[in-house]
Amino acid sequence: MTGRIVRCQEKSRGTANCVIWIVVFTVLAGLFWPRAAGVVFMGLAFLGLLHLAVLAHEEITQARFQEDMSPEEFEHYCAAVLREMKWNARVTRASGDQGVDIVADKRGMRIVIQCKKYSKPVGNRAVQEIVAAIAHEDAQRGVVVATSDYTPAAERLAASNQVLLLHHADLRRIDRLLAR
Repeated sequence: MTGRIVRCQEKSRGTANCVIWIVVFTVLAGLFWPRAAGVVFMGLAFLGLLHLAVLAHEEITQARFQEDMSPEEFEHYCAAVLREMKWNARVTRASGDQGVDIVADKRGMRIVIQCKKYSKPVGNRAVQEIVAAIAHEDAQRGVVVATSDYTPAAERLAASNQVLLLHHADLRRIDRLLAR
């Protein structure tokens, strides 16, 4: 929960800084208005407003995690987050999915993802299933995304098979984490 609070504070700080720069550039534009510098400052203020509008749009349309969502809704939430990160992500059928909840492609890389909405630590079985799914879906990497922690045995098995274990809050950092 602490990480989530820090991210919210960073976002609000970024928005406040944007507003401050818009005000500064608008005041400077007023001071220098008939001259070219005034036009430049007004343009910078306008760019700041556009940036602020983009930030507001992203905040409104961003996928949100809900504690009370069902496991199926959690899968769709994870796929939506991946799509926000520019992955071509699709949720598989509930039955006969061979342990794959999401198949995602980006820049020639295919990953398979298993989503676990558990209150207890996720064990070896999820890692074993995603390892099998890598071969089945011809993927380069496997990822398990959970709402809880992982058992030490699952962490060891994942490390030896290059499976990425994520908490759902870290899903937006998947590109950086896969690059390791």
